[in-house]
Amino acid sequence: MTKDQFDKLWLEALERAARNADAALGQSVPRKFRIEFHGLGYSGVLLTAEDVGEMIYLESDRFFKVIDVAVIEVGAEQTTIFVRVSGHSPCGFSETWDPGDLGPFKQLLSAKIRIAGDG
Repeated sequence: MTKDQFDKLWLEALERAARNADAALGQSVPRKFRIEFHGLGYSGVLLTAEDVGEMIYLESDRFFKVIDVAVIEVGAEQTTIFVRVSGHSPCGFSETWDPGDLGPFKQLLSAKIRIAGDG
C-alpha cells in the first residue's frame, strides 16, 4: 500500500468517526479535525490530522495492527478525535484490525461526546 493509499484510508477513518458523531448527536459535526494522539510515546497531545498521518504510516507492507479512532469533542469550528495506536507489533495489512475495510483503523463510539467552544 502506497503512502497516498494509506492517507486516503486515514482520511476515511476520520470521516467515519465524524459520521458516527453526526448520528450520535443528531447534527453534523465540523470536518476540521484536531487529533488527541495516544501511543508512540505520546499521551493526549493535540496534533493535526496531517502530522498524525505521517506518524502512523510505517511502510508499504508494515502497519500498526490496531489504531483506535473516536470523536470525543465537538466545537463550533472543529472536532477533536481520539486516536490511539495499539501496543501490538507492526504486521502485514492482512493482519490488521479489519483488512477488508479500514485496515488498522478501529472505530470506537464515545460514551459521551463533549460539546465545547473553540478556544
